[in-house]
Amino acid sequence: MMKCLMKMILAAVTVALCVGCGSSDSASYQIHGAIHSLALLRTKQFMWDKNWELALVTARSPECMRRHKLQLAPDTDFKAELFRSLEGNYILKQGNNWYVTETQKCQLQQFKQPPREPGDLLGTFNEKEGTLQFVVAGKPVSAPAAAMQQPQPAVPAIPSAPPVTTTAAPR
Repeated sequence: MMKCLMKMILAAVTVALCVGCGSSDSASYQIHGAIHSLALLRTKQFMWDKNWELALVTARSPECMRRHKLQLAPDTDFKAELFRSLEGNYILKQGNNWYVTETQKCQLQQFKQPPREPGDLLGTFNEKEGTLQFVVAGKPVSAPAAAMQQPQPAVPAIPSAPPVTTTAAPR
């Protein structure tokens, strides 16, 4: 009886330890700070899982915050590229999967075929020393996309006053 009880306790402890063996991490691309961003989350329930469960969180507070489930990704050589299209959407490529998202309505859609021109590469989500991070692309973003990313001023700019001219009084 004691042997059976010991085996049950050992099995319960083993299962409890294995449940905690998973891992998860995330990285984000900040459009206008933390309140307007795209975050990629990856989770592995068990350390022996060969795939990451992925989700993309689209956020533009307070109007939009949604977590979108993506296709599984292999745990080796993890990489996901983020693009900005000319229309202002964000395109994510992970492996053979392509997604388009936007922050106005918080929607995500998977492409059936890869887009011909995904837009400007903003950067990549990749793993460095076991941690997911977003690395900004080395090339500059084109003018239309860069203009879209500039924060708009809260109040309109005050036009400058016309230059003051002085004329000398006749003597």
